[in-house]
Amino acid sequence: MLEAMGCSISKVDNIFLTHLHADHVLDYATIVNDRAFTTRDPLHVYGPKGLERHTRTLFNKLFPDLGSMLRCFDYLTAEDVREGPVAEKYDWKVSCASIKHAGGVSYRIDSDGRSLLYSGDTSPCQSLVELGREVDLAVMECSFPDSASLRGEHLYPELAGELASKMKARKVILTHFYPECEGKEEGMLRKAKKQFPGEILIAEDGMRIDI
Repeated sequence: MLEAMGCSISKVDNIFLTHLHADHVLDYATIVNDRAFTTRDPLHVYGPKGLERHTRTLFNKLFPDLGSMLRCFDYLTAEDVREGPVAEKYDWKVSCASIKHAGGVSYRIDSDGRSLLYSGDTSPCQSLVELGREVDLAVMECSFPDSASLRGEHLYPELAGELASKMKARKVILTHFYPECEGKEEGMLRKAKKQFPGEILIAEDGMRIDI
């Protein structure tokens, strides 16, 4: 998808992982492998507790050629993060907070007076609200269409809207829909709007948003 949007994978130099579930990290090895055969420029990866151990296992045991022959650790660094500042460069900075899902973290990006929150997978928690205070755009997971179908530590529309309202976000995008949501997106949007007075959108592949 990045390539289709005109963003070369080999030019990505910072990656922020919310948690280590397969649907969120399967491209990790692909990106590191691409780096080995392209720029070999520094690649900085940040994620929740366990990322460093996961990285060593991935590239020393599961894909040992990347760790030995291709020497990925010459350009790759992986850092566990939990709360507060994560990374800063030029006109942007990233901070994070722990959330209630698989020991994960959410991220906030501030740049040029604008801000974006990415919730990652989460259930309701005050740390997410605090991280997203008055954010310009909140990208909120909304895995299930209603409370009746909710399983695990996730959100449904009313919860996503309520959290966004508490943090006083300016705009919200709902994303991370499980199969249960198929064909119910418009109804989910209406439910979320009952809790959040601002603009709410449904995420689509390739979507671009001006903040």
